[in-house]
Amino acid sequence: MPDPSPPRAPSIKPKVQLSAKQLVGFPIMLLIPILALFGVFGESEAHARAKSASLEMMVSYPSRMHYRQVQSLQVTVRNLAPTVADTVKVAFDTSYISRFTGVRFDPSAKTAYVVDLTDVKPSESRLISVELEGQVYGSQRSRVVARHGADSAMVHLRTLVFP
Repeated sequence: MPDPSPPRAPSIKPKVQLSAKQLVGFPIMLLIPILALFGVFGESEAHARAKSASLEMMVSYPSRMHYRQVQSLQVTVRNLAPTVADTVKVAFDTSYISRFTGVRFDPSAKTAYVVDLTDVKPSESRLISVELEGQVYGSQRSRVVARHGADSAMVHLRTLVFP
């Protein structure tokens, strides 16, 4: 009478084979959670400063943020001149601001992304606060320029918007 049990499986030595794409992709998949643990993909803030003969400008802005996340950009302008500055114009790059939605200026911009600060006394500081909601992925570069008469101070910004 024949044996009713199935035959034994052949002995096969285990072997892992990965394609070139898998060899590259596997370490990247491992790297992403590790980078996230160290905060590489989190939001962060940067600071920049510029000074001219009659103006000092300090800017605090989001250097990294996520899509649809709301962050604030704050500009402090100080009058270094010994006289009252009748009007200080602070201009924001249109190409930068247009890459965000829900943009709100405080004080409000009178013309396209230009805020006028009037009657700034000597050594007085004024704050401009801008709320930004990330709309376009990628690196957004910009500059903020404060002008009083022929004098100006300029700061360069860079914000990275993650998905």
